[in-house]
Amino acid sequence: MKRRSLSWQLLRMGRAAGQRAGGGHVRTIALLLATALLALGLTAVAATYAVYDGIEQRTAHRSLLFHDAFPARPTAALAKADFDEIEGRQFSLVYVRPLSSHTALPPGVDRWPAPGEAVLSPELMRLLRSEGALNRYGKVIGTIRGTGLANPGERYAYVNPTDRQFDKQSAYPIVGFGDGGMPTGDVRFIADRGKFLTALYLILLPTAALALVAVRMGSAGRDKRTALVSALGGGRRHRALLNLGEAAVPVMAGAVLGTLPALSMTAFGDTRLPWINYWLSATDLRQWWGAIVLAGLAALAGMLLLVCLVHRQATRKRSRSTRLAAHTGRAVQWAAFACPLLLFATVWGPAQLDPSHYADLRMKLYNTGVVAVMATLPCAVAVVAAALGPLLARWSRRTGDVGALISGRHTAAHPGVTARLVAGVGIALVLVSQVQLKNAQFGENARAAEATANRVGHSVLLTNFSDQLPPDRVGDVLSRLPAGVETFAVYRPKNPSASAPARIQGPCHTLRILQLRCSSRPVIVSSRVADQRLVETLRWVSPVVDRFEVQQGPALPGHSSAAPEKLVLVASDGKDLPQAEIKQLLRDSLPVASAGADAPGAEWLVGARESVAHGKWVIFLGVPGVLIVALAVALANLAEFLRFSRKVAPLSVLTGKRKVYYSTAAWALLMPLLASIATSVIAASWLAAPQERAADGVELSGNVLATTSGALAVLALLTWWWGARAAVRESSRWRTYGE
Repeated sequence: MKRRSLSWQLLRMGRAAGQRAGGGHVRTIALLLATALLALGLTAVAATYAVYDGIEQRTAHRSLLFHDAFPARPTAALAKADFDEIEGRQFSLVYVRPLSSHTALPPGVDRWPAPGEAVLSPELMRLLRSEGALNRYGKVIGTIRGTGLANPGERYAYVNPTDRQFDKQSAYPIVGFGDGGMPTGDVRFIADRGKFLTALYLILLPTAALALVAVRMGSAGRDKRTALVSALGGGRRHRALLNLGEAAVPVMAGAVLGTLPALSMTAFGDTRLPWINYWLSATDLRQWWGAIVLAGLAALAGMLLLVCLVHRQATRKRSRSTRLAAHTGRAVQWAAFACPLLLFATVWGPAQLDPSHYADLRMKLYNTGVVAVMATLPCAVAVVAAALGPLLARWSRRTGDVGALISGRHTAAHPGVTARLVAGVGIALVLVSQVQLKNAQFGENARAAEATANRVGHSVLLTNFSDQLPPDRVGDVLSRLPAGVETFAVYRPKNPSASAPARIQGPCHTLRILQLRCSSRPVIVSSRVADQRLVETLRWVSPVVDRFEVQQGPALPGHSSAAPEKLVLVASDGKDLPQAEIKQLLRDSLPVASAGADAPGAEWLVGARESVAHGKWVIFLGVPGVLIVALAVALANLAEFLRFSRKVAPLSVLTGKRKVYYSTAAWALLMPLLASIATSVIAASWLAAPQERAADGVELSGNVLATTSGALAVLALLTWWWGARAAVRESSRWRTYGE
């Protein structure tokens, strides 16, 4: 009974000490934020397992079971999986013709569509309706329920083609849908679970740093209490109870706040994540609600354990404080002088190497330089602030601003403190800009396709026709193209070689549109005088681009002639072609997946856009992670400012007012942070220059930089206000002891 009473009393003592702690309860809020973010990160891990588990289960249930893999079972339908794209993103659809009305339906579908009808996912229906092409695949008779979709936002469709579109020879017999078949849908496009869990470290690692900072804030008074308990004969358990009592309430509140978002999603239905537009399935989260709760409890237990482990028993040896101490050595000055040199070397140096021979070395040197600039940039800001400190002090003597006087002299005497204060800001801005640039970069072929699209847009389209299509059927489709669309053919050279040019053949009026002469015999023409659309076509069709042959003749050959490499569509007025209308004509007139019409290099751009979509997750997780790092550094320096404010607490008596702390915090916290934001924006822009290629669409995003800068500016204002308010409260506690 006495043991229980003592334990309860120690917990109450710890709680009371936390309530009376100085600094405006900064540690309480820091613990709450750290625990909430840790719980949010751990529940995100649980949610990741829940989402991927649901995707795998629903994808398996709708997989195509081919008859060749299950020969003992009767054929139920003829099917063909295909791909299409909308808004630049690829998605899956299944063309299927049931052989009987009693054929088992795929999951999420209420009835089989008749020939010329389709069943779409809700997201695909929304996108098609917004483009005015709801009937792209035929009459829509319903939507696919959630049980038949990998996730609520999946773009997916089951299409029963018309008899004109359906080709039995190209379709595959299936025995139904279920486990063990060929998967279709988003599972082909999303990153695997391991990569996504790795990306979550962008949140978890900064949160761990924030947790360490929060636990050690206000450590001076706490270490005195634990030393006193040890002197009175208290053991490790008694010290742990004292620390638990102080931290328990904010940690428990943070765990609840961090777990609520995931639990609320299970209650309120499917949720769309902002910016990346990904839908989380409430059904998946409900099945894993126990793991989500355990993740919140793990965050709670982890923080409480950290609170107990970090504070050790005081010994006679010199204590090793976990907080950073201010240094006035020459290391900060040397780093400051090196910063502009490193910045210049990073921007200029790697560019002097030939990218065709030293691509890897260029990238390694560049990345090393970026890291060096991030390490030295805070020192440069600190040294400049230290140099301006005496000027600020002299100016304050003329104006009577006591806060500026104190801050100026403190900044001049302790540049290391300023360097630590602004370190998080510099790292945040430079790191965010680099992450954004890395995710904007395409591969070589994708960059070339992007450049082609920027030059000619959709004014030229390359068609693809199956070899199984008879020429007369292709000619019938070409004759029904929209008005103003012209066709010409690109033929391989008769004697193929690396230096042999391709041959352009088309009717005389089409050649004149391309500014070419009509000749019944092949004529060599230089690309320098040719239409830009023709030059861009050659970049993607022929190994020789600087010249080509021109000959008048029909674009579509006869039965006995060799087939062209490509049939190319151009607009007679040079403007963009009606691509959607052309593709719909091919879709309605020819067998499914037997023809297409896309801009040159479009297949590379589709794949690159998937990589960009995956990269948006890095930004989505990385930007908050970087801001958490900045928050951790800000809280650490806020605690250091509070220690400084205790030393100058007698100023409230000498000046007769406590508002001096607002001025002191403005010059000691706010101004260095704002100056660092401006300096870091300039540095980030300079460092981005070697990677920017406007023609390829690789540019530093002003929106990302402005958003991050704005968030950091708000954090700076919050740090200033919080530090000033906490300092005012500290001054009210000061009492003279013979000073």
